[in-house]
Amino acid sequence: MQVFINDKAFECVHGTTLTEVLESNAILTDNVAIAVDFNVIPRPDWGKTVLQDGCKIIIIKAIQGG
Repeated sequence: MQVFINDKAFECVHGTTLTEVLESNAILTDNVAIAVDFNVIPRPDWGKTVLQDGCKIIIIKAIQGG
């Protein structure tokens, strides 16, 4: 199946969790917020969030400024 992370296509198998797709694609997760199909997923739920074909994952990196 195919999922999209920040509009880039990634292949994964059915039943893949959000954590698994991030790890298998070496995506850094420090200081980020993640939404799947426009729903923010709390970090403790990443491993329980099973992705579906065509999911749109948005990763937003927090930065500090002043």
